[in-house]
Amino acid sequence: MSQTATPPDERPDERLEAFHATVLDGLPEAVIVATPEGEITFVNAATRTLLGYPAEAVVGQPITMLVPRDPGRRADPVKWLARWAAEPDPEQSRFLDLTARRRDGGELLVEVRVREGLIAGQRRYFITVRDQTARRQEQNALKDANLRAARILMVAEDAIVSIDADQKIILFNPAAEAMFGYRAEEVLGQSLSMLIPAYARAAHGGQVEGFRDSRVASRMMSDRPEVWGCRRDGEVFPLEATITKVMAAGSLTYTAHLRDVTERNRARDKLLESERRIRAVFDHAGWAIALLTPDGKVLEINRAAAALTAAADRPLIGVPLWEAPWLGADPAAGPGYAEPLKAAIQAAAAGQVTRLTAELSRDGQPLPVNVRLTPITGDDGDVDYVLAEGRYDS
Repeated sequence: MSQTATPPDERPDERLEAFHATVLDGLPEAVIVATPEGEITFVNAATRTLLGYPAEAVVGQPITMLVPRDPGRRADPVKWLARWAAEPDPEQSRFLDLTARRRDGGELLVEVRVREGLIAGQRRYFITVRDQTARRQEQNALKDANLRAARILMVAEDAIVSIDADQKIILFNPAAEAMFGYRAEEVLGQSLSMLIPAYARAAHGGQVEGFRDSRVASRMMSDRPEVWGCRRDGEVFPLEATITKVMAAGSLTYTAHLRDVTERNRARDKLLESERRIRAVFDHAGWAIALLTPDGKVLEINRAAAALTAAADRPLIGVPLWEAPWLGADPAAGPGYAEPLKAAIQAAAAGQVTRLTAELSRDGQPLPVNVRLTPITGDDGDVDYVLAEGRYDS
């Protein structure tokens, strides 16, 4: 069989250059061609743009001109090229992170990969170079963000518990450890149900599934009946909780921020009980009592005071005390009858304890009421309320 001879005017080097110019210059990635000894024979247009060298400045130079050996690393670029160029399995060919040197002296973080090829009977290394500056910045930013998030989780006052789609615990911060009495390694991978009272587990699982199918991304669990947790020692305690769901890397994650509200509920209950006692005394006092704003509007009025009015069909809260429909007051007399009471309230609002007698009548009989108006001041010395007290013979 006859073979076609290479034209005498076309040398192998020229054929290589034609191949490089035809194929490699059109690639968007930077490609360097070198001999097995590390001598650069070609750089494509993308390489020239990336590193800033013209072809004539690098062809014939060692590859270490563009990718110098890093004193802080063991990797020798030439030895690394020889090792990975000979790798028979293309899937095993790897990228190595190196630092390239630009013509202006600047350094560039790059990712380098090598494959060996035979062109016109000559062995060549085809070296792909990728700029990794942006990726490295993103990695560093992500690392910093993760570090900040981890620190926030570590110092957060709220207990933070995350679960996966199967309601298995995947995050348990130190505040959660203190709240529930478990170490993180004891609960990670376990069902969330271990932190919930037995009687509430079935309902809670259904609520999580309902939240999964809803369109809202977060929910205050206080919108539902009170949430309860269960400590390691079996103590059941009330919680305030906010739950958020996030889809990340194709997986659904739920994160709950939890607060133990045991003490808050005790304080609330104590305050409510105190208010009930005060209300009982207020409503059942034998004399008329009303609490007013400084401008005389009724905030609270007890039964004895309401009994001095004809207010069955008229609310008294928010009404100036002198405009209340007092028993025996003559509407036809105009506002004049209310002026003494209004003036007394204004004096009390200015800080003076004032007294007057209101002449009322009940069932046609005179009903004089001795009224005392006392200013009630706050910590700043300003009058916050006026207390009106009326005593009469019933």
